[in-house]
Amino acid sequence: MSTVHHLDPEQGSLGSQGSVDLPVDCGQARLLELGYKQELTRRLGPMTSFSLSLSAMCFFSFFGGLPTAYVYGGPVAAVWGWVAASLANILVGLSMAEIASSYPVAGGPYFWCLELTRNNKKYTLIAWITGWLNVLGQFATTGTLGYITVKHLGVMWMLANGHVFSNAETFLAYAICLLLAGLVSSVPAKRIQQFAVFSAITLVFGGIIIMILLPLCAPKLQPATWVFSSFFAWEKEEQGIPTDAWLFLLGMLASQLVFIGFESPSQFAEETRKADRTVPKAILWSIIACGILGGALVLVLLFCIQDRDNLLTGEAQGYAAAQIFYDVFKGRFGNGAGGIVLLAIPLLSFFNATVISMGTNARMLWSFSRDRGVPLYKVWVVVSKRTATPLNATWAMTALAFFLGLPILFSPSTFLAMGSISFAGLYISYTVPIALRMVMGKSFPQGPFKLGMPQPVINVGAIIYMIVSVIVMLLPTQLPVDSNNMNYTCVTVGAVMILVMGAWYLPYWGAKNWYIPKRHLQPADLPKPPARTLRAKHGGASNGASPSGSRAASVKTMPSTGSLPRVPSLDSQASPPYPSVRHPLHRSTSDDGSEMSVYQPRLQLPDIWKQPTPPRLQRREEPERLPVLREAPGKGPMVPPHD
Repeated sequence: MSTVHHLDPEQGSLGSQGSVDLPVDCGQARLLELGYKQELTRRLGPMTSFSLSLSAMCFFSFFGGLPTAYVYGGPVAAVWGWVAASLANILVGLSMAEIASSYPVAGGPYFWCLELTRNNKKYTLIAWITGWLNVLGQFATTGTLGYITVKHLGVMWMLANGHVFSNAETFLAYAICLLLAGLVSSVPAKRIQQFAVFSAITLVFGGIIIMILLPLCAPKLQPATWVFSSFFAWEKEEQGIPTDAWLFLLGMLASQLVFIGFESPSQFAEETRKADRTVPKAILWSIIACGILGGALVLVLLFCIQDRDNLLTGEAQGYAAAQIFYDVFKGRFGNGAGGIVLLAIPLLSFFNATVISMGTNARMLWSFSRDRGVPLYKVWVVVSKRTATPLNATWAMTALAFFLGLPILFSPSTFLAMGSISFAGLYISYTVPIALRMVMGKSFPQGPFKLGMPQPVINVGAIIYMIVSVIVMLLPTQLPVDSNNMNYTCVTVGAVMILVMGAWYLPYWGAKNWYIPKRHLQPADLPKPPARTLRAKHGGASNGASPSGSRAASVKTMPSTGSLPRVPSLDSQASPPYPSVRHPLHRSTSDDGSEMSVYQPRLQLPDIWKQPTPPRLQRREEPERLPVLREAPGKGPMVPPHD
């Protein structure tokens, strides 16, 4: 009796009695079509993917930028800068979501550039630069989030007992934070899924608790006219900023720095079910959620300011958000202990964001190593059998973030300048694939998530916003410029670009001599079309019975054009086009009324899969007729005439 292949929802493939067939997950089918084998476990759903992106952005990160917004523009820069950054990042998210829907592969912007240039060897440098900017931006983001976590903890400790962390103590706490984040990121895939959801829940509900308690406990609230329309121009004269627009853009950076990390779902795409649909929605909705919740938090903070003049000079020593918490509870209850306790909610969210960022970094490094884009790629590309995650890549990014933090020991400002590559590097790596998508135009292979007619306008708006943001990030914050007030972000970005270009053009050892993004599937690894499965009438005992004793649905298997498909080989290297799979699962009913799932993919078969017409349909060729020899009476046998 032939086997009926049933859907295994956990594994995302069809299996029966040890056989594994064509992928039933549309994201996995697209992954194979793009030339990559499935190595990670697909467990993440829409909620987890959304949670990853929202947790990575962590709207509490605005706490670190509030002093900048307050100095460069005041409440107007904080409120309307947040609104502008939210709307602009929705354009960026829409543009990236469309590309992620077509290319649901870990690696994000790096891999998108490969496909958008049609894997043309002449344009490989574009993907190389984008990949390295993304890798460096990713681990710099992890280091920055770890530093924010430690600084937040240090302010809480200082408000509690008056002790200020030294540089050595700050670095020690930073190293412990990264170690804990690395350990949490090393758990099995199922635990990462649970952690991401937990992180998002604590972020959202923790934010709501703060937004409710602070106004309720505040002895006084600032007037709405001051919150929405007060613009501080006094810094323009003191710092030599020539225009109000320049001042506003500098203050807006506080909001822009929050919207980093929404690409996380694309880096987890190979672990996400129906990634071509789930990932783009997660990117878009997480940006919208962050914009709404973060905007509400900004308003609450500004309304709850108790002493405008003391905001940056009080007990919190310039950490404006902590000063607001402390002043509110001190003014209401006589001491700020309640504010210190409430600050534990952002502390937890900062650490969770560090963990999510580290997991995102590991997937990016793993994907880049899969294409031999980094040194020691054979080490970083290993997937742990125990956790089903890129464990080596996780600890590599942990080590890089640790070394990035070494300047904390002698100059924290130097660390912040080096960490600024997180914003500039990531935004540049986002801009390149969006620009390439515009160049492709109608030849772009759209996925399920489409922008439609507004696509060019959305792409142009996103590109303009990111270019302006990077330029503002590189601008000096004080004029005239000297060694003391220079913005060293431009130096950091310039040094990174020189190193990346030098690594490409280096004679003999340069990446241009050996870096060729490879495919990972060979023709033999591609699945062959399955046999056509039909229902047949039960024929008594010959049909067999199920192990439980009930009679199973009997099927006839027509002659197939090939054997059942199998799992791609782990040693494969190349990748011809994979057939498109649109509707992988069709349900039918057996003769006894039970429903069974039969896998009937609709395939566009390459010529190599087409077989000769079955013999029963071929025109029958008549055999050659030999002359009949008969014996003539009295004359012996007749001999056929010769030509």
